[in-house]
Amino acid sequence: MHTPRVVSIGGGSGQTQLIRALRHFTCELTAVVAMADDGGSTGLLRQQMGSIPPGDVRNCLVALAQDPTSALARSFQRRLPFASNHALGNLLLASLADESHSFMDAIHVCEQMLSCVGKVVPSTLDNVLLRGKTRDGRVIRGEDLIGHGPCTLDYVWLEPAAPVACFEAIAAIMQADFIVFGPGSLFTSIIPNLLVPGILEALRTTTARRVFVCPKVDEQYESWGLAADEYLQALVNHGLAGCIDAVLLHKTKEQVGAATISFRALTQEQITAYSSGFSAQETQQSLVHDAASHVEHKPVRVDAAMVKRIESQVPTVVVRDFDVPDMPSVHDPNKLADALRGVCPVPLEEVTHVVYGRS
Repeated sequence: MHTPRVVSIGGGSGQTQLIRALRHFTCELTAVVAMADDGGSTGLLRQQMGSIPPGDVRNCLVALAQDPTSALARSFQRRLPFASNHALGNLLLASLADESHSFMDAIHVCEQMLSCVGKVVPSTLDNVLLRGKTRDGRVIRGEDLIGHGPCTLDYVWLEPAAPVACFEAIAAIMQADFIVFGPGSLFTSIIPNLLVPGILEALRTTTARRVFVCPKVDEQYESWGLAADEYLQALVNHGLAGCIDAVLLHKTKEQVGAATISFRALTQEQITAYSSGFSAQETQQSLVHDAASHVEHKPVRVDAAMVKRIESQVPTVVVRDFDVPDMPSVHDPNKLADALRGVCPVPLEEVTHVVYGRS
């Protein structure tokens, strides 16, 4: 029997959480990463060097490093105040890509440096921009603004609309036994991968079992108030109808905050009122930054009726407690690994020692 081939699809911190869980097992692991990030160090490098977004690639490389706790792996994540607070790994990826004229070559060099136990592949190597429309009709330009407000999103799209899919990503999806979406930001980390036509076509035709790990909490305004079944519906609306074979949901101990029904929008005014009362005259930027410091994590709502609705669309639904004390958005890697093994179509052999690195 061949070593199981597993593909993680996402971006951001959620994808590194999943990698930590999958490192429990002996498998050929490939992380397919969204390429729409335009904030922070990554955004500056896109503007100043014309770089492919390196940030999420860097995080996955470190998560897949033979020893994520090593000095080299930590150095990849180190921010340099004297260099516009760029992460060293971002600078290295951008510089290697510039010198070799190939972002894929830059990734391969870093994989070798870190002795990675898996591969990192962008969903596209084209220069793309993410745009989104909120539930109250506003259009927002750029992944960074989309991920921080001011209202629950309805749908997102890429410009250009049909970027070329990375060949290595398509090959990994088509050869996979097991594909996992999430956890992570719905509209800015998971869905941007689906907007690449070749990726979506591969996901529709692959024989792999496709699993969605629903986020535990709403941390950002992009999915503010969405319940678990609405997360799934968003994936369906962006092309994954009939393409999800299993869903993993976090069993919450209590429900707090507001939730939408059938994608009802929370408007900017509602968000403002819930967040502690900002004036309507405030700019979007000040609303985003000020509200973020006042809003608590809200568990993604899961109840029996929602589970039944999801079961009508998806063959397997697993509801588990993935709680980590004092870390409301993080899935416990041991619990997540156990749940993933339960829905994987091929046996996953557990490794004897797991190196996690920092959260």
